[in-house]
Amino acid sequence: MNARFAAPAPSALGDDHALHIVARVGVERFAFSVSHVEEAIDAPTVEWVPVAPQGMLGQLMHRGHMVPAWDAGSVFRLRTAAAAGAAIVLRDGPRRIALVVDDVVEMARIESADVHAVPGGADLDGVLIGVCFQDRIAGKKNAGSLVNIVRVTTLATLVSSRGTFAEGMTL
Repeated sequence: MNARFAAPAPSALGDDHALHIVARVGVERFAFSVSHVEEAIDAPTVEWVPVAPQGMLGQLMHRGHMVPAWDAGSVFRLRTAAAAGAAIVLRDGPRRIALVVDDVVEMARIESADVHAVPGGADLDGVLIGVCFQDRIAGKKNAGSLVNIVRVTTLATLVSSRGTFAEGMTL
């Protein structure tokens, strides 16, 4: 095992978190446990809101409620914004957030044994559980590509702490 990618604790994913939705933002891939994904929306309609904090694109209607929509490029500190081809509605307890991404790529099983620690300095906000190589999930032959596995509870707390134009909207 490469020292830069030491395996996290065996329970990092847990048995109920092996199935993930994988989304693409630019050339980066991010995996979200299905236990936190409410829905993937193709070509979301995001409504602008005044005085939105940096990274918040607006809000979108989801099951009769307005949900704050965040640019995944900004949230994950990437150089470019997401192309808004899709959105993933994530839930963390009572909180709902929509993460706007380029595309939802696949559903994949990620086993704890294939998850490695995040390379040093690559996760300044602590939103990643770890990384795995693309060829280790679903039999892919794209050796070397990394999939970032997202800790949705930390992500939801991070964007909620940035606030919105109306206090409490992100809850």
